[in-house]
Amino acid sequence: MDEFLPPQGPPPLLDLEQIYTLAYQGWLKANLKPEMTDCLHQLSVASDTFFAMDETEKRSLYPPTHGTECGYYRVVGEKEYVTLRYSRNPELPLEQCASDVWQHLGAFLHRILCDLSRAAELGVHVWDNLVANSLTLPKDGNSLNNITTLLRLFKYLPEKGISEPHVDIGLLTLCVGRGRGLQVLDHNVQPPAWIDVDGPVVLIGDFTRALLQQKVRAAMHRVVGNPNGRASIVFALRPYLVGNIDLKTFGGEGMVDARQYFLKVKGSKYNVNAIKEVREKQRKLQEQKRAAAEKEAAQQMPQKG
Repeated sequence: MDEFLPPQGPPPLLDLEQIYTLAYQGWLKANLKPEMTDCLHQLSVASDTFFAMDETEKRSLYPPTHGTECGYYRVVGEKEYVTLRYSRNPELPLEQCASDVWQHLGAFLHRILCDLSRAAELGVHVWDNLVANSLTLPKDGNSLNNITTLLRLFKYLPEKGISEPHVDIGLLTLCVGRGRGLQVLDHNVQPPAWIDVDGPVVLIGDFTRALLQQKVRAAMHRVVGNPNGRASIVFALRPYLVGNIDLKTFGGEGMVDARQYFLKVKGSKYNVNAIKEVREKQRKLQEQKRAAAEKEAAQQMPQKG
């Protein structure tokens, strides 16, 4: 009678070739439905209006908090961006459009996560707790410590607007922009090479790579300068940091605290969206940690003779 049971989880969104490409490359060009494209266009227009405001007004509407993880932030000579984590000004067109985009893209990326786990012969519900309370724009800032999903709007300056090579720390990211500059690492050639990518693109985050036991690749990407600058919308679906994760459901072993596991994955990264001086300081610290870990590992290796 199993053939008469309802399907488990959402119906597949990607075909097998697309799933393979996403898993192998870490990124995939996305085909979005017209209603999603319309929502993104409306948010893009609202974003232009926001960035045209005086800097004092932008900071007043979205004060920077949690470092660069919430609110308006400017990197002099490179870019400016606003990170939305919850509803602060629901009367603004910017936030109304952002709420619609959040709901569309949250559901879209959740379905892709289900496709990845289905292809890996895992349950489609393994993601349920990790995306809990994250598929719609949170109502207030009380969620900041537990809901890490974000919507970030960028305005890159002509020529000097960049983002250094990095992988995202979350589950999946969708990035769509106006203007050239976004590049991804193509693993179909050896050695892997940077290529331009236009249109919407889905990027696998490092948290998903870790959960799926290295069965997928996290997408290495960057933004390079161009004469006309770039505007982009980035929706990053990140894990909900409440409760435990049963790694057995992902093909691993053991039970881990969601927050601690996220911090462990995040700990190996530096903030590519901070000002240059902060980036350099964080990069040097990570290099020192990496060198110390390698030295400790070498000392623990059995000696010959």
